Amino acid sequence: MFLKRLKLTNYRKFSAEQNVVEFISSKIVKKQEDENAEETVTTEETKEVSGKIGEIDVASGTTLIIGKNNAGKTTIITALDNLINHSNAFGANDFNYRYLQEYLNDYDVNNPPVSAPYIEFKITIELEEDSSDRISNLIPFMLVEDIEDSELDICIRYEVGDLVFFQSEMKESFSEGKDKNAFAKFLNLLQDIDYTLNYYDKNLNRIDADFKLSNLMELQCIKANHLKNDHCLTDAFNKIINYRYDHVFQKEKKEITKELEQINSDLTQNISKNHTDVIRNVLKTLVSMERMGVDLSADITFDKLMKDLIKYEYIEDDTNIPEDQFGLGYTNLVMIIATIIDYMERYPDSSFNSKINLISIEEPETFMHPQMQELFIKNINEAIRVLLSSKDKDVNSQIIITTHSSHILNSKIHSTNTFNNICYLHEKKSNASVTNLCNKIVMPNESEDEESETFRFLKKHIKYKVSELFFSEAAIFVEGFAEDMIIPYYIEKREGLCKHFVSVFNINGAHGFLYKRLIEALGIPVLIITDLDIERKEESEEDTEEDRKSATIYQQIRCLDDHKTTNATIIDLYGKSDISAISNHIEKNNLYLAYQGKINGYYATSFEEAFILTNYDNALANELLKELKPQIYKSIVGKIPKYEKNKENSYKWQRKLEKSKGEFASKLLYKIVNEELEENLPKLPQYISDGLDWLEEKLGGN
Repeated sequence: MFLKRLKLTNYRKFSAEQNVVEFISSKIVKKQEDENAEETVTTEETKEVSGKIGEIDVASGTTLIIGKNNAGKTTIITALDNLINHSNAFGANDFNYRYLQEYLNDYDVNNPPVSAPYIEFKITIELEEDSSDRISNLIPFMLVEDIEDSELDICIRYEVGDLVFFQSEMKESFSEGKDKNAFAKFLNLLQDIDYTLNYYDKNLNRIDADFKLSNLMELQCIKANHLKNDHCLTDAFNKIINYRYDHVFQKEKKEITKELEQINSDLTQNISKNHTDVIRNVLKTLVSMERMGVDLSADITFDKLMKDLIKYEYIEDDTNIPEDQFGLGYTNLVMIIATIIDYMERYPDSSFNSKINLISIEEPETFMHPQMQELFIKNINEAIRVLLSSKDKDVNSQIIITTHSSHILNSKIHSTNTFNNICYLHEKKSNASVTNLCNKIVMPNESEDEESETFRFLKKHIKYKVSELFFSEAAIFVEGFAEDMIIPYYIEKREGLCKHFVSVFNINGAHGFLYKRLIEALGIPVLIITDLDIERKEESEEDTEEDRKSATIYQQIRCLDDHKTTNATIIDLYGKSDISAISNHIEKNNLYLAYQGKINGYYATSFEEAFILTNYDNALANELLKELKPQIYKSIVGKIPKYEKNKENSYKWQRKLEKSKGEFASKLLYKIVNEELEENLPKLPQYISDGLDWLEEKLGGN
């Protein structure tokens, strides 16, 4: 039995759309087990995928909840924690305020709605054939038609306790209409009324109020940055050892207690002989001791002994290092493991089989360097497997990790070789929006599978930098080295972009179409800057001397009639290779495709050519070209510079710079960074400026 799905409606940042969080499904695990059994593979990789080792049943991989700060990751865990462990923790402030605003706007005192505002959680449990020992907790929610189903829904509503009272209060408050303070008045009303947490089946039939979700599920939350002091590990392991003596090693505890009684007796005799009489004699000189006395005795109890029994130390080489002298990253990692050990030790043995066991770890990357983050997510399943195997039990455990670490995300994708079980959160219309990623969603084409060449490319490329995309407010995909270096500088110059986290990725714009479906799923605005790549006659060994003399290989293009593009991204998004009637850009939902248009009378085929056409008479640009190719520069513009010649020979410049693009980009960046006068800076080509304008508008600019 597994937690498969959680739907949050009207709760904090979550509204009524894109509000479903999916967790790893046991059905997927079972399918993988069957496939592996058929192949009779026994490698360690297979063991990790199946999640089944001996009698330990650990979910293969983890459910990873990712997103930027304030995206709603913690809200999901808080909702589960409150539902399972703190059902009275909900309050009026947990309502989604935009939902309340809509409710108030639609409220008509003469025709009031039949229901009051409510928060709803729908939990979907996936059943398994071997989960009969846990079914008893679900019987109240099972209908006749559910007998053959593998899923069961539990609906939980936080709603007004007395609907009649609420409606009368609303009528009284807004009988004279709604003024500018209406929303504040509405919030105060909601704060003052009573609520109940009610359970329903899938048909919204109320379930007995005695039912509690804690009868069905157990959640252990490991919070971010939970290092309370310099001795938190000592405290944690003291707590674990103490508990084990209380519940596991009770015989040993009794023996130690007997030894402590003898130690107390011996110490009391020593104290009486060497200290008590001295203290009594001193007190006699100050007060009358006829009716009172003083007695000192040893009082070492097992609990007092256990309180400070453990001293945690690291061992580095052959040296013991005090706990407070070691790095915070290691300390945080060990604290996570210590918390899980404590949870497993305290959990009743029989309950592991009768409940769904959830372990949530919030932002484990805290204090960890990137390599440690990647190793953590890669090996956390194995660490818990080793821990559980020591208990020799059949344990059903799901791990949920919230993070905004691109390193953890990257490790998750490549250690499991899949995009499955990744829940991506972003903001949409000021509400939290959930996208449950999987291979099928991010596939460049629906017809492709995990073994396709393009899918392997996608995973491999994400490994190097693009995982950062999941935590960006917007992204720019560029084709070449020059754009990758230059555009970030111009972004910093734009007030509407420099305050946002805009990531620039050099993916080769011609491959941008491979990211199309992933971009759609992420929902953030993405600008793809690519080259028009006009198909034309190229110079070859077969060219005659007459061809070369006629300079057809450097022919400028003034018109796109009868021309085609070789750019795969343009062909994919435009739908054809003929660009005779192509617009100056292509926009689809959250994607903007920018490419060269007509610049000063000519069509460019690359960033370098577009830059030269745009800045043909700019002093800094000419200085750059002269440094890079002095002889070619002299042959084009002449001894007495005629900058118009740069424009008329832009494609020739493009060809001559073909092998110097890296040097072109680095020298250009050096020059513009060191240029003090703003008016002397070269301009970005128009197609890039227009794309940045679009991006700025999408991020809330003018």
